[in-house]
Amino acid sequence: MPIYMTAQYQVHPSQIGKIKESIRLLVEYVKNHEPLTTIYIAQQQILNPSVFMHILRFEDETALKIHQSSPASAEFVQTVYPQTLKPIEFMEYNLIATINP
Repeated sequence: MPIYMTAQYQVHPSQIGKIKESIRLLVEYVKNHEPLTTIYIAQQQILNPSVFMHILRFEDETALKIHQSSPASAEFVQTVYPQTLKPIEFMEYNLIATINP
């Protein structure tokens, strides 16, 4: 059963460039190495550019575990977590409707 999640966080404004590069590296890794992570969207808030939200879809629990244990996720954690103003907020969702499979 697919898993739908979001991750939202705010970073120190002086670190925005570093965080965006870390996000790009993580998403590139996911694209090339995690075929069961079927959606990974990373967004930056317009009104407050230090706020980010990721939208993720994992094919199943195994795909989530693979993502969480990847070297790219570990690097992301080491880079981004120390720069957050509060802990990252992860939320899991049930899908109600979509235009994509």
